[in-house]
Amino acid sequence: MTKTKGAPGIDVAVVLFFKKAAIPDKIRIRDFSMPLVNRIPGFISGLSGQSGLVGMMHARKYADEKKLEMIVVDLSVEVEKPLYPKVLKPEDLPNVDLLNLIRSSKELMQGIREHWLDWLSEEGRRGVDYGSLKEAELIARRPDFIPRLLRLPGFTHVHVVTHPAMTSFHTLPLTATSFPSDYKHIVAASARLHPDIEVVL
Repeated sequence: MTKTKGAPGIDVAVVLFFKKAAIPDKIRIRDFSMPLVNRIPGFISGLSGQSGLVGMMHARKYADEKKLEMIVVDLSVEVEKPLYPKVLKPEDLPNVDLLNLIRSSKELMQGIREHWLDWLSEEGRRGVDYGSLKEAELIARRPDFIPRLLRLPGFTHVHVVTHPAMTSFHTLPLTATSFPSDYKHIVAASARLHPDIEVVL
């Protein structure tokens, strides 16, 4: 597939780890995702934005410590609506299908935080005072609630979400972008520094 000329989109780096004796010849990317502390069911997640380089550094260190092979799959992901360069307010939400929770207004984030706390309450989790966490911390710890968010009225048109996330290879949140594994607008995919590995969409 080729990228549509002039179409808005985002580059996503999906960091994967394999045992050195089990490096695949082919990666069907829809079956894989970057290892998050709480993986998002049915979604692909990868590094994006300015924290990408920091994330790669820590991922490399993690791979070396665990004696694993790190493979980065670079994806080019298109969206239908223009990217929103400003801080996103609730009234702007209908104008985007890429929701950037890193650059969203306090009002929008507070509303999302209430949904997260409601869902955590439903789970009956004990031992963690989630109510004391700020919006970004809540999302970073529990990005697996993103599919529930996208089923809510006002969010059903959103297909791609950029958000903070805790990974297995760094102790601090990194910027990730996530989207459903059956998303139709992954327009390019390749294994960085591994031209011998075929990436299948």
